[in-house]
Amino acid sequence: MARQRGSVQASSKKRFRPGELAPITGVYLVKHGISHRESHEVVIIRGEQLPACRACKLNVAFEIIRPISHITHDWDFSGPHNLRVMPKREDYKDTRIFRRVNVQWPVTLELLDSANSGVIHGHSVDLGAGGMGVIIRGKLPSRYENALIRIMMDTGEESLAVRAHLRYHAGTRYGFEFVHARSEEKQDIRRLIDTQLRRAADILC
Repeated sequence: MARQRGSVQASSKKRFRPGELAPITGVYLVKHGISHRESHEVVIIRGEQLPACRACKLNVAFEIIRPISHITHDWDFSGPHNLRVMPKREDYKDTRIFRRVNVQWPVTLELLDSANSGVIHGHSVDLGAGGMGVIIRGKLPSRYENALIRIMMDTGEESLAVRAHLRYHAGTRYGFEFVHARSEEKQDIRRLIDTQLRRAADILC
């Protein structure tokens, strides 16, 4: 009878989901929702926000295997102020509508206004369904800042051209938003993103 009660308790372990705060510091068993990797152990600090898996997204669960002590949560070392789980304050200043993936491709920027001309070369740093980040050597000429441009990407396997507007820049990094994208172009961009996500998942496995 004792064994039966034990098995019921073991099977009723509480599972935590991405977005929740870790209730205690300890070793957790991570169970993925798809078969891209086996369950594995990780150390999570109390109060940390549990992350989503890059492959499984939100379909992943965390189970506590055993609690461990962290020095910053020990009364003798940190006092009472660190013993509470505090909600995470989200910083939305860099939040984007569309998820982006890291890519390193040569790109060319070309003005679409016939009254102006010019071509700028650089390389991409990230790509999303709604836009991309580009590194440009030197400063982007002012005539590009409010003009419609064509971004030509060379992935090494194929080339893709999309129209865009400049949204921001910081130093040599520039962010562009895609505009007037045709349905075929949107499909091509999503396919490139999916390909990069699969390759990243294969590297992690």
